[in-house]
Amino acid sequence: MRQFITCSFAFFILGGALLVLSHYFGVPVMSQTHEVHPHEAELKHPDGSWKYTNALEKETSPYLLQHAHNPVDWYAWGPEAFERARRTGKPIFLSIGYSTCYWCHVMERECFENPTIARQMNEQFVCIKVDREERPDVDDIYMAATVMMNRGQGGWPMSVFLTPPGAHGDDDPGLRPFFAATYIPPVAQYGRQGFPQIMQALSDAWKDRREEVLAAGEQVVGMAAEYLAHRDEGGRLGIESVQKAAMEMLGSYDHRHGGFGKAPKFPTPNHSLFLLATYRNNKNDDLFDALAYTLERMARGGMYDQIGGGFHRYSVDAKWLVPHFEKMLYDNGQLVELYLNAQATRPDNKDPQLYERVVRETCDYVLREMTDATGAFWSAQDAEVDAREGGNYVWVSGQIREAVPDSTLAELALMLYGVDQGTNFQDPHAPDEPPTNVIHLPVRLDELAEQRGVSLAQIVQQRDQINRLLYDVRMQRNQPATDDKVIVSWNGLMIGGLAMAGRDLNESTYLAAAARAARTILEKMRDDDGGLYRTMRDGRMKIEGFLEDYAFFVHGLIELHRSDQDRAWLDAAEQLVELAGRRFGAPAGGYYDTQANQPDLIVRTRTTSDSAIPSGNSQMLHNLLDLHELTGKEAYLESALAGLGSFAGALARQGQNMAHMQHVLLRALQLAPLRVAALNKSKPKEVPDGDALAYAVEPDQIDLDAGDAKVRITLRIEPPYHINANDPGVSGPIPTSLELKNAGMVTMTVDYPPGHPLTAAYADEPINIYEGTVVLEATIRPGRERPDQSSPSPTLLLHYQACTDTQCLLPREVELPVTFGRGD
Repeated sequence: MRQFITCSFAFFILGGALLVLSHYFGVPVMSQTHEVHPHEAELKHPDGSWKYTNALEKETSPYLLQHAHNPVDWYAWGPEAFERARRTGKPIFLSIGYSTCYWCHVMERECFENPTIARQMNEQFVCIKVDREERPDVDDIYMAATVMMNRGQGGWPMSVFLTPPGAHGDDDPGLRPFFAATYIPPVAQYGRQGFPQIMQALSDAWKDRREEVLAAGEQVVGMAAEYLAHRDEGGRLGIESVQKAAMEMLGSYDHRHGGFGKAPKFPTPNHSLFLLATYRNNKNDDLFDALAYTLERMARGGMYDQIGGGFHRYSVDAKWLVPHFEKMLYDNGQLVELYLNAQATRPDNKDPQLYERVVRETCDYVLREMTDATGAFWSAQDAEVDAREGGNYVWVSGQIREAVPDSTLAELALMLYGVDQGTNFQDPHAPDEPPTNVIHLPVRLDELAEQRGVSLAQIVQQRDQINRLLYDVRMQRNQPATDDKVIVSWNGLMIGGLAMAGRDLNESTYLAAAARAARTILEKMRDDDGGLYRTMRDGRMKIEGFLEDYAFFVHGLIELHRSDQDRAWLDAAEQLVELAGRRFGAPAGGYYDTQANQPDLIVRTRTTSDSAIPSGNSQMLHNLLDLHELTGKEAYLESALAGLGSFAGALARQGQNMAHMQHVLLRALQLAPLRVAALNKSKPKEVPDGDALAYAVEPDQIDLDAGDAKVRITLRIEPPYHINANDPGVSGPIPTSLELKNAGMVTMTVDYPPGHPLTAAYADEPINIYEGTVVLEATIRPGRERPDQSSPSPTLLLHYQACTDTQCLLPREVELPVTFGRGD
């Protein structure tokens, strides 16, 4: 979900039909040329002061503050914006992005700084800005909707139009998406509609066809809820799932350039860590060779900052050469861990210090450029400088010769970094500017040493000397903006990487930095109950932490304890895991991403995908296994196994898309193989059904030769959901009912409770519902004649539809865990 780059289609869903309002195929977005700040003169008074200021000036997020002086009347996500939309009846335009996003900057310059476009935005919509790094919960929901409405494509900036609260009655919370795209140009071009035309079409639809728009929003929400709520259909936990995921990854291995898949290539460290664990479990030289070549090519490519250390976000090509130049803390924390694990597993046989060099240079970069005065770590550095991608990082030969006064050393620098082979980078947004060079290592250092007849140590020393000279010159250039907010989850990943580096490399500086950052979070970023905040900037804390904040920060604490044996880190980890269970725990295992009853969320998500950042669920299950190993407490192992069981079906279906969770399964199979096997053999008395419902059946075996049998089905409906009663009292809603399939001569009668009335926003009259805990009692009566042995056994099905007061999910049919048999 988080690795889609640009948009392709945008659809407007009306009454179940897809009506294309804007076509986004044509010339690729990345090939366009953009003027730098074309409306800058219109934004300021002659004395240089701003003409416009909106509500975002009160925020702490650098991304939101970037838009505080747009002529758009922006609001932050929250009650003030929702109340304005309710009061005016205008739809909401929701724009989601982040501070280091290149195309977010482009759309701001072209559209949001344009007073004419801004005036239309203000007249027709209530406009809301969201920093996806502050609110990943909001981003996940509307990214799911965007992908569903755009044939599997999504990205940032995300541009989504929502229904306002109150549009379908006073109790309607609104916020339902009915149109979504990503970057939208300011004028029609390449066969695509411009932002003003799209806004006008949507505004007209809202005025003239409101009921269709509302229905479209309901449909999208139902689809997104079905996807994000993670309804596990059950599956078998076993080594087959792990092997399948590993084979999927190896099947996409690029033998020429390393890495998995085609361009653009992301490092996705949790996938490689999974493959490393698979290799350690079953030594396969082909697997490790693929990993080792991938790590080497990433470290030699332009995606790695050869001069300053640290990794850029991804490579736009298959060769790891040209990066998307932003640097993210979460990548660098995970990649430190990956290279350390590779070093511990099997060092590079030609350059034994390769992995250690990458780790040290990356850690040094973070401590030098990404560390807050409090000791915590900042979030990201921008891709652009002066509206040019990579403007700080690229070179031409003359600049290198000027920066390196020794001519012999300068010639080595040109050879070392491939500049002697000609230019390799043309800024796609500035085609009229001369081409330059992305610095990379076309030849391995050990091979270069052999070519020059010197030792590897000499080449490394000369490279260090060259880098110091080039870095000093580079720092005199205009620098990329730094997003200096502290995000707890990303800090947890960096703390974990630094703690491991301090331990494995015997480097006290790294361990001390990890400990200082952890103390800052424990002392400054906790609420009165000991829970975590998500972000901090300039000493101001914002937003209660999400599952991923607890999961990744606990990981950092565990690695700190392993490194210095300080019991305080382990105690803090245990306390936060216990608190996370209370705030995020799902009834039958695993976790939700968010706390319950958040009125600004239309779906309570339970993410499974392990992409650039693993899911909070997969990391928390790793933490539980770690705590079991460190403390010997069985409760942690039980919780980890219950979580795995709740994702069994997804693990079987999603393969490498749940690589970090597959890694958990591999660890569990190594730790407690019989316990994992027992999860498959026994049918648990309580089986989860996504976010809405858990159920238990007693007894779970019926002997059809023993006469009539009573079966008790207990339903526990999770708030904020209810289900329709067996007699809803009105036509239309799906009633809750039991069905005996393949019954043959067997009959069933059911005693259904009456339910109680509810007035819902989606119905014109009260509906009878069930909520909380409900018991259905069924009587099973075998026929007098025994059926033919070839006849299928009966199965007991539950039919229901889960709803909140304002929306309904899709109807469900679930096979209940009860078996029917004969005495012999």
